[in-house]
Amino acid sequence: MTKLNGALRDPHIRATALRLTLAAMIAMVVATGLGLQNPWWAAMATWMIGQPPRGLLLERSVAQFAGTLLGAAAGVAITLAGNPSLQLAWLALWLALCCGLTNAMRHQRAYGAALAGLTASVVVTLTTGTEIAPVSFAGARIADTLIGIGAALAVGFMLQPRARAQTLSARSATVLADGLRLVGMALQQHQTDLVARESAFLSTLAAISAGAEDAAAGSLRARRGLRPLNTIFASLLDLIVVARMIRKASESRSITRQADLAALRAELERAADALQETGKLDPLPALGMAERIAADHAELKAILGSFAAELREIAQSHQALAHPGRTVCAARLHPQPDLTGLRRAMARGFLAIAASALVWTVTGWEAGRFLVLGASIFTVLFATLDQPLPLVRQGLIGGAVAALAAVAWRLDVVPFAEVPWFSLLLALPLFCAASLLQASRATIFAGLTFNMFFAVLARPVDMLPSSSQVVVASAAMLILGVAISDFFYRWVLPMDVDRRRRHIEASIRREIVSVSLRAGTPWAERHLSRLRHLVLEMVMRARADTEVVGNAVAALSLGHIAMRLGQIAHQETPAADGGAITKDCLRRLANPISDPAACGREILKANQAVPAETATSAVRLAHLMARELVDHPKVFTSSTAT
Repeated sequence: MTKLNGALRDPHIRATALRLTLAAMIAMVVATGLGLQNPWWAAMATWMIGQPPRGLLLERSVAQFAGTLLGAAAGVAITLAGNPSLQLAWLALWLALCCGLTNAMRHQRAYGAALAGLTASVVVTLTTGTEIAPVSFAGARIADTLIGIGAALAVGFMLQPRARAQTLSARSATVLADGLRLVGMALQQHQTDLVARESAFLSTLAAISAGAEDAAAGSLRARRGLRPLNTIFASLLDLIVVARMIRKASESRSITRQADLAALRAELERAADALQETGKLDPLPALGMAERIAADHAELKAILGSFAAELREIAQSHQALAHPGRTVCAARLHPQPDLTGLRRAMARGFLAIAASALVWTVTGWEAGRFLVLGASIFTVLFATLDQPLPLVRQGLIGGAVAALAAVAWRLDVVPFAEVPWFSLLLALPLFCAASLLQASRATIFAGLTFNMFFAVLARPVDMLPSSSQVVVASAAMLILGVAISDFFYRWVLPMDVDRRRRHIEASIRREIVSVSLRAGTPWAERHLSRLRHLVLEMVMRARADTEVVGNAVAALSLGHIAMRLGQIAHQETPAADGGAITKDCLRRLANPISDPAACGREILKANQAVPAETATSAVRLAHLMARELVDHPKVFTSSTAT
């Protein structure tokens, strides 16, 4: 009630709740007028879509329809198995697949995969053991969904104001300017002085990268800008890593010789200021300064060459972002699914549905179908989340309240109302209150679950008499199904942010190993692009933990070192000692390292006798690798990814 009171005072939440309620009522009225089966499913489609910004509303509607269509087809195919036990076994397998896809996919694709599982469960659970024809039921479900989508789009585009968000180009210019300044500081300042700034910047970068696809939703021009935007982010990540390498390589030199880096930093800051003022990036002065430093200091030539290449890539991608027709290089950020989390999501989906189906089969309860349905809905909807348990708990509370209200409605209000439209009018305040909760970020799933469960249990436009035993049993089984989902998320195969971070850490180590094993081949670049993505994913979950951010950047630095060592081994003719050092470093990175700090000290000691003036590129890279292992041993420290 406290949350509801707060939502009432917020004009934005009130407006969103009114649009949600209006769309749901229009959908239910139209579906009822057309004589469709279960017209409340049309209203449920509007609640599932919600009322996001217009572009996102359009793409979510497409995902809703595609997922419903695929799920309806799968549900009908499953019912062809004939035997109810076999149908439920196939349903458990299908839900497991959908949970895995939901976990592996991102944005609206994940939502569509979840709807495919949910819709199949609706078709199978509500037709198995009945006289209802699965094909006609699935067709009605698709029609209801289309009506709900139409109502949501009509209300959203007519009543929702246009979002006044910055364009991706403007947002990228701001973050790019901040990134160039950070790179300039990284050239000179010690890492301990940069920790807070680096953590804050990378957190912003990761947040924009994660939300870029949703921000571009509904706009073909913005969609075309996603690749250059991701290239900018990838190059900024690489530029920060290369700047760290330059600083570490120059730390042993005198202050006078380090003054060249101050000039390069000044050029980067001037470029950042001009970018914010004019929106245009001119990298030529900074590139010229980098070339002059490389000409004076041969030992920095290779690293400064990488620095210049990344800066050019950023400038070209920034131009391509402003002019989407221009071509850019291949994507440098490749999403890498959490394979451990995917397997757990699939196992959780199968076991939760199989357990609820087993109870239904063994007991023979007619209401057992709602037990399977409740478990299906919550298990598949939250399979993609890092921290699903609080939201499942919200759903459990909202669903329990909805079940109590629905029982009272079927037994007391429906006999009194007698007319469908009057019953729907009486239910309007309940839908409005739940929509207020759904429109608030803090209680979104409590409100959504109330609306969905109340609609399917109360059936406010269905005036047929109901048995009290059937109504109570159906409500109890639906809530028990949610409790089963809660049990699996809480005790059997739990998932939370810390577990997801451990999974990502393990994936980061695997990608470093893969870069090392495939160094010098085209596959190494693909593994490096996966590593960049994983680093951003880790930063997103760092929760302002500067140590975690530092370890993530160090991991990317090791990936770059392995890449460069592979190029030396395969494309150059290294000196005898350089060749041995290159092979030794790649061998170490390609195998488990029990004590990274000791490994780093061993490498430093082995190369200590080599004079700085005669050191080869391989020796300098080995030195940088050793420093990262000593300073950030947790990058390779073993942990159990469960």
